[in-house]
Amino acid sequence: MHNPDGILDSHFTDSTAWELIAERLEAGEEVDVVELTKPRGARGYVMRIDLGPDIPELYVKLQLGAGQVIGRSFHYSEHD
Repeated sequence: MHNPDGILDSHFTDSTAWELIAERLEAGEEVDVVELTKPRGARGYVMRIDLGPDIPELYVKLQLGAGQVIGRSFHYSEHD
C-alpha cells in the first residue's frame, strides 16, 4: 500500500500505518462497530479512510483485546 503522504510515494510501514490511524481517530474519523466472526461475537471497529483523489478508500479494522488495540485489517477497500 502506498502512503500518499510519504516521501517519494513510499509505502506504509507499521509505524506510519499506526500514525495514520491515530491521527484520524483524534480528528474524529467515523468508526463503525461490527461483529467479528473470529472470535465469534467479538466487537470490531472499522474505519473507511479517504486518502484522496484517484486512490482507493483505505479499509481499517481494529479490535480491542488484552489491554491493547489490535490491527485486524489495513488494505484498499473492496467494499462499496
